[in-house]
Amino acid sequence: MFREDDRIVVAISGGKDSAVLLHILHHIEYAFPDSTIIPVTIDEGIQGYRNKALESAESLTRSLGLSLQIFSFQNLFDYTLDEIVRLKPSKSVGACSYCGVLRRRALNIAAKELGADVLAIGHNLDDEAQTVLMNILRGDSSRIVRTNVSREDSIPGLVPRVKPITELSERDIVAYAYYLHLPYHNVPCPYAEAAYRNDVRDFLNEMEYRRPGTLLATIRSSEAITEAFKQSLQKWSFTTCERCKTPSPSRICKACEMLETIRR
Repeated sequence: MFREDDRIVVAISGGKDSAVLLHILHHIEYAFPDSTIIPVTIDEGIQGYRNKALESAESLTRSLGLSLQIFSFQNLFDYTLDEIVRLKPSKSVGACSYCGVLRRRALNIAAKELGADVLAIGHNLDDEAQTVLMNILRGDSSRIVRTNVSREDSIPGLVPRVKPITELSERDIVAYAYYLHLPYHNVPCPYAEAAYRNDVRDFLNEMEYRRPGTLLATIRSSEAITEAFKQSLQKWSFTTCERCKTPSPSRICKACEMLETIRR
């Protein structure tokens, strides 16, 4: 995932997963003086929530002798997430869908501006298993391939993404953070209550309890699906979004499509 002289941008949300990721990477990269770690937080603009998470992120980065870089939805897209939720059509997708698409765009913009060789994301085992199952239940299993792209197969125009802690369970993440007293924000996002992910999480948690190993087996299945798609005759090609000029599987990328909906 990393090379000895990498400039690594680490996505920091203020939560436990990214706190553990940054703490681990900081200790590993200490042995490689030619590498650089740059923590980045995306401020979506969620009143009463993001400011607390920012405090935790800043506390953690200070304790590690690092400087936190902050990029915001407001500056990048002209809208905060709170404003997007108020403006979006009532039958449109939920807040989490807007946030997820725009956060990915924001992180890529930030990583490019900071000259990153690679972007590290703090998705844990539970997160990844949930994402795999969500894509299958939505009939969008091909998306599994696009989210399992290795650094060597990265798409030009997108900073390569790596997920170093995807085989660490949420329980282990919590234990690590608690034992080392890492500062992190543990309050759920106010928009998460209605998220589709919650139903999938409950199901997988129950299955993991009844059938230990379910989460890891789900990840292994996604890897098999990815290999099967790669070996098929179907070719996955990206074009360039006509509006923002970033790589996109369609003529207009999802981020631009969403922002146009809000502007209208």
